[in-house]
Amino acid sequence: ENTISYNKTIKGKHRISAVAGFTYQSFLNTALGGSGSGFISDASQTYDLASSQQPGIPTSSYSNSVLVSFLGRLNYSYNDKYLATVSFRDDGSSKYSEGHKWGDFPSAAVAWKASNEDFLKSVAAISNLKVRASWGYTGSQAINPYATLDQLVSSQTIFGSALNVAYAPGTVLPGNLKWETTEQKDIGLDLGLFGNRLSFTADYYVKNTRDLLNTVQLPSSLGFLTTIRNIGEVQNKGLELSVGAGIFTGAFKWDVSANISFNRNKVQKLYGGEDILGGFIDVNAITDNTSILHQGKPIGMFWGYKTNGYNAQGHEQYQDLNKDGAITIADKTFIGNPNPDFIYGFNSIMSYKNFDLTVFIQGTQGNDIFNVSAINSTVDYGIGLNMTKDVFLNHWTPTNTNAKYPIPSLSSSVSVSNRFVEDGSYLRFKNIQLAYNLPSKQLAGTSIRSIQIYASGQNLLTITKYSWWDPEVNSAGASNSTSQGLDYFSYPTAKTVTVGVRVGF
Repeated sequence: ENTISYNKTIKGKHRISAVAGFTYQSFLNTALGGSGSGFISDASQTYDLASSQQPGIPTSSYSNSVLVSFLGRLNYSYNDKYLATVSFRDDGSSKYSEGHKWGDFPSAAVAWKASNEDFLKSVAAISNLKVRASWGYTGSQAINPYATLDQLVSSQTIFGSALNVAYAPGTVLPGNLKWETTEQKDIGLDLGLFGNRLSFTADYYVKNTRDLLNTVQLPSSLGFLTTIRNIGEVQNKGLELSVGAGIFTGAFKWDVSANISFNRNKVQKLYGGEDILGGFIDVNAITDNTSILHQGKPIGMFWGYKTNGYNAQGHEQYQDLNKDGAITIADKTFIGNPNPDFIYGFNSIMSYKNFDLTVFIQGTQGNDIFNVSAINSTVDYGIGLNMTKDVFLNHWTPTNTNAKYPIPSLSSSVSVSNRFVEDGSYLRFKNIQLAYNLPSKQLAGTSIRSIQIYASGQNLLTITKYSWWDPEVNSAGASNSTSQGLDYFSYPTAKTVTVGVRVGF
């Protein structure tokens, strides 16, 4: 990294700072692996693979990518009232196709610290008031280093009686890719009252992402399973609010804060206009996609059949939406939305004399979860599986035709449907801690500065209607994944109780 900076103050009111530079980053990953089975003893652990009766085939891998950037930023402040910043990045990534390796990402922001104006300095209640606005572009290069190249994969095959090494195309079709680019506009307000004992922050933003990168499933007839494409344009817009307060009365102190976020996203455009299926699952009973990208709809809407009760034998039926007298792919529709109406959090730190109580709560409201985990535990598909107790108590019988589950049967047939879509809203106590701090006078004359005895619990209580292990789940990837809300055999968040002592010297 090579940067140069400049700082200057003119007449005590004009402050200027600038940074310009050039950076070069190279990412190299190599791996080497060996294996074996049939050891006489495990005493040597993994340190004597040659002693195995059946040595495995050694493996190795290599990948390399480079990111080159030119960057610059200029900050200006006038009398600590009017603030402005302008920045620019020009990034070149080896991951992208020829002609698309470089991306330009400018940004700018302005702010007005109204609380420093003379006409507000006399208002004792207002300790801070700032109005902000910003605009800018950012880029994403979250793809495999060789996603745009034809890749050959080695394998071993038999010709005649001889074992030969062969190379063949991989299962991922290379794509002609360019930078995923997001433009964001934001306006915000920061307000502090009564010496900042009460604070409030609000932000409204609009994010438009073009050339969205996503993995696309391909027909098996092509010889490839997936590819990565710049699939279209997506918009996110929302409102974020937070409030905080500090209460101090004698030996009692209480700092409390809360936040809530509303986000609405929509697929603005899909290149080619064709829907893109996602959220692929394979659980024996069902092998299918669970979600869809569709123009005009939120990202990752669940896609499948709508149930229509049970037939005379107790098997599940689906709605014939196109009225053609048959249940086909054409009868699939939107069956749920994994995007929450809002998410929220609450944090409280109370202290009285030597005792501290900390509570952190978070939750979501209005999001759906596709419960893949429940499929094989609530529907038999021909081999006599164990079922949950709920199935035993509430399955179809001739006298219980409105049951929650179909009749247990070795001839059951099941499809992706709204029966597996559940309300994923939850409120969770993420952390609760009670602590006692030994008075400092008891430590006088020792080398110990502080002693705190505490007991804490994480995820002790979750309030939710979701029927499975954990509503705080996302099996398909990070928050920027286009497949959200899948509970695909996810391991639940652990409940943890900790008792301990912290000592400072």
